[in-house]
Amino acid sequence: MVKSNIIVIGDSPLVVGFQLAGLQHGIVATDDDFEKHLEETLANEEFGIIIANSRLLSKIDWRLKKKLDDIAYPVIVPMPDVSGGSADEDEIRTLIKRALGFDLGKKD
Repeated sequence: MVKSNIIVIGDSPLVVGFQLAGLQHGIVATDDDFEKHLEETLANEEFGIIIANSRLLSKIDWRLKKKLDDIAYPVIVPMPDVSGGSADEDEIRTLIKRALGFDLGKKD
């Protein structure tokens, strides 16, 4: 089965914003349950792209960070929340660049 769906996991404004833009799949997550939702989504072959709150993504356990480092799909796209970017955003950007072969955040 080809992974083709996109899902967003993050705070309410991020998820609702994407749903208003037409994205069908979204999970509102908190600091306490983000990692659980991310792991469940990684195990679901339905999703090829996971848009994740970058602040919450930067707080995940090192073992899950290692797992994300070792996989190319699904592609994890970090998205800042209302507080802005995270300190680990460059590290996450590197993971995306490796998975896609180019830098999504590069400004020309």
